[in-house]
Amino acid sequence: MSGHRTIHIGVIAGEASGQLLAADVIGHLMKTMDADIRLSGVGGGELERLGLSSFFDPDDIALTGVTAVVARLPKLLSHLRLTVKKFTADPPDLLLLVDSPDFSSRVAKRIKAQQPHLPIAKYVAPTVWAWRPERAQKMVGVIDHVFSLFPFEPDIMAALGGPPTTYVGHRLLADDELMGIAGARKTRRYHDDKLKLLLLPGSRGSEIKSLLPDMGNAILELENRGHELDITIPAVERHLNLVRDGVLQWPVVSRPKIVTGRAAQLDAFSTADVALAASGTVLLELALADVPAVSIYRIDPMMRPFINMIKVWSPAIPSVIADRAINPEYYDFMIKAGMLARQIEEIAAPNSLKRQTILEGYQIVRDKMALKKPPHETVVEVLQTMLATTRH
Repeated sequence: MSGHRTIHIGVIAGEASGQLLAADVIGHLMKTMDADIRLSGVGGGELERLGLSSFFDPDDIALTGVTAVVARLPKLLSHLRLTVKKFTADPPDLLLLVDSPDFSSRVAKRIKAQQPHLPIAKYVAPTVWAWRPERAQKMVGVIDHVFSLFPFEPDIMAALGGPPTTYVGHRLLADDELMGIAGARKTRRYHDDKLKLLLLPGSRGSEIKSLLPDMGNAILELENRGHELDITIPAVERHLNLVRDGVLQWPVVSRPKIVTGRAAQLDAFSTADVALAASGTVLLELALADVPAVSIYRIDPMMRPFINMIKVWSPAIPSVIADRAINPEYYDFMIKAGMLARQIEEIAAPNSLKRQTILEGYQIVRDKMALKKPPHETVVEVLQTMLATTRH
């Protein structure tokens, strides 16, 4: 330990993606601040390598869906009490909340009540524009600053009476390999022989199980319509067997290549004519890489009673950013193999109007999201100001 002052940063990041965001920020803080940074809180992966010893396994709060939360409620309440107790006994100079919003917001509320001058920042704005807009106002007095991934979020947060919000951009924008694909794709030829189709059934097991049969039916329809197909599925390593088993059920001739790893995924992005993808972050990746896509999604049965609470006009992030319908989207009973096959045909055709319209929309997305500096640098600048104005 050097003779510098020490700054104690508290952090909550349950998901692997959130841990990467937090690590980007804290790593940059360590490089730029004239102080030693000490970490406490919840997280793993890169955060552990930066010195965090997590209060408990971060997977315990990386939950999706009502069913999963209800099943683990006793453990979640126990973790909540422990986290508040730890931060109370050893108060941080700043608390950075990244994901697991229901858990982290409860921690923040209790900590702020005890330590009203503790600065609390939220990296990744809650989706108040999609549902439960009342969350924006509820953050006031608890969260001092919010960092948003998407350019439309600060205005919406202000309109809803939420805390000060700064657009910092998505981590994908700092992925030079991904961002370089769009330019390279403009120079390649399409349809040399087979239709090159990219399938992205999602990163969660439940998504994969629900969407792979739909994808197989679309492949069969394309084969019946006379297409020769070259199919690639970039799979998440932990779900590789699930994807393999699902594909074996397809009554098709065309057998997909199943690949893993970021390099293989980006290679598939660079050569695909068209993608059929689960609605989610991957749609933004496809937009940034200029891969025309059709989006499909099956809603969690537990969420169907709450469907009227969803306020956003489209769940496809590229469309929301561009403020225009970009990707064709199909949900639940609207998912029909015949429709998917025909959309894929039309979008894959090099000179089709629909393809050109999608690519124009993608350019709007890239223009609106463009940044002069990486997201973590903007976050750090604001955090440094927060620390400077609240240091004892």
